[in-house]
Amino acid sequence: MWQTVVKSRNAKYSRKSELMQEEKNQYDLALLDEELHQLMGAVAGVPYSAPPLDQPEIICFARRIEELTGYTADQILADGQLWIHLIHPDDQERVFAAFARCKNLGIPFEIEYRITRRDGSVHRVIDEGEPVFNDKGQVTEIEGIITDVSEYEKARICVCRKNREVTKFNNVNSGVFEKV
Repeated sequence: MWQTVVKSRNAKYSRKSELMQEEKNQYDLALLDEELHQLMGAVAGVPYSAPPLDQPEIICFARRIEELTGYTADQILADGQLWIHLIHPDDQERVFAAFARCKNLGIPFEIEYRITRRDGSVHRVIDEGEPVFNDKGQVTEIEGIITDVSEYEKARICVCRKNREVTKFNNVNSGVFEKV
């Protein structure tokens, strides 16, 4: 009888131990997930992972994707076609070709294109992607980073305008000084 009691208690403690280990594993996984997102948040752009398809179907985003698109990562991940629709229609063919080359030839890419945010505004991004290979040399995924360059582009245009104004001013003034 006492052996049955001991076995019962051992089974009970064993199950408690298993549950405690499972809880610890879930806690550790949550900590790792948070750490990953903190690291991804430290990157200037939005890191992503995508399966090797001809058209980009993003499967993992940094949480900052909402700042870029107006959509949460969960919304984009729930609708596999949403990311494709965010890419400006005039740029889709070039973006799809870059992904196809990456998948089929294992060639990294860097491409600038436009996305249409949830609020309807258009932003310029640079997407840098590279293939990840398995031990057989096959592309298993594409990892990349998308960086919003809209503000940079606005600043570049502003600098170009200012340079033209300065050049125009210098040309006008050089003519005045030459005549004197």
